Amino acid sequence: MDENLHRTVDSYRRLATSLNRAKTHERLTQAAGIRLDRPDVQILVDLLDADEPRRIGKIAESLQVESPHVTRHVAALERRGLVERVRDPDDGRAWRIALTEDGGRAALACRRAASQWFEAVLADWPEQERADLARLMEKLADDMCGYLKSQVESSTSSAR
Repeated sequence: MDENLHRTVDSYRRLATSLNRAKTHERLTQAAGIRLDRPDVQILVDLLDADEPRRIGKIAESLQVESPHVTRHVAALERRGLVERVRDPDDGRAWRIALTEDGGRAALACRRAASQWFEAVLADWPEQERADLARLMEKLADDMCGYLKSQVESSTSSAR
């Protein structure tokens, strides 16, 4: 492994570990003013990003988890009044999950809290470095998600 690749993987691992710690999530939801589990926040923010109601399978695909996992969390979010089921306009027999007003506020508050952390960390970075980071992180995320998705599809088709 070349030195730059080693540094990239190590840096990513440290960042992911730090952001995925339970204490970090607790601080995020505390800053957002709402108590939610990590998967709940992920579902709410995914719906916010989609800007439209989504089927459970589409949410699961976006979060790279299994549908039953999303179904359980959506049920809990529904009981809390943060999401609601709406008819799928493309298939009247199916349902999509939509944010309620409270759910939208919660998702925005979580996004705002996370953005404030990044804003504080990047405050002294020159604008060009911030732009480079945004471009490269987007490229890394797109390429890694595409690669991992192709690996799953490859293993699924070879198992048949």
